[in-house]
Amino acid sequence: MITEILLCDRTTGKNILWANSEFGATEIQAAQIELIRPRHEKLREHQKQRARDRAEIFTPPDICKIQNDLIDADKKSWTDYIDAKFLEITCGEAPYLVSRYNAVTGEPIDIKNRVGLLDRKLSVINRETSTPNDWINFTVRAVQSIYGYEFQGDNLFLARKNVFETVKDYYNEKFSRKPPEDFLTTIAEIISWNLWQMDGLTGSPPFTENKNLFGGANCLIKDWRTGKTFEFKDLAEGVRQ
Repeated sequence: MITEILLCDRTTGKNILWANSEFGATEIQAAQIELIRPRHEKLREHQKQRARDRAEIFTPPDICKIQNDLIDADKKSWTDYIDAKFLEITCGEAPYLVSRYNAVTGEPIDIKNRVGLLDRKLSVINRETSTPNDWINFTVRAVQSIYGYEFQGDNLFLARKNVFETVKDYYNEKFSRKPPEDFLTTIAEIISWNLWQMDGLTGSPPFTENKNLFGGANCLIKDWRTGKTFEFKDLAEGVRQ
């Protein structure tokens, strides 16, 4: 069930697309998950091809840390910090949001050394809460506050999976057991909205601009405070103004 949620495209109502040179504009099916490999496991020539085709370059964690430190410098109360919103554009496997492993080498990173923006929020929650209910409530808010978009579907699925597994890591670190299943379902649903598939040049799902494949829809995201959905394109235009 979790895999199906993490494959869902909330704009089209279908699965996210592969959107790569291997499978083109076909949907990723749950049975194909075993075909998805992080960048560090891909053949060197395959890495070069993706760099040429989509300018796919992954950032090592030490660089992510430096840049995250710069945008994470404002002093806030810890509860305000949990709600602070961050967006990782063209997120790849989401190394700026979560750092379970070095996105370049694949080397696992111990939880105390992680540098992602959600990692930092979850570290605060682990420090400031004492009961599972409080932890869950604040973690839901933290996951609702982080966003990212990506063109290539295999990267997007890995990004979603990394965020999902990161939440499990921190719960286990705090309480030495697995999180409740209903909570994990909620987290997967939030992730499926907050990390979405988009052509950053058009604001639409890949291959849909002016083709009416899915009605030519602009990508939708959710405001979790109001429960309303709106087009990301409208948000981007508001920022530019």
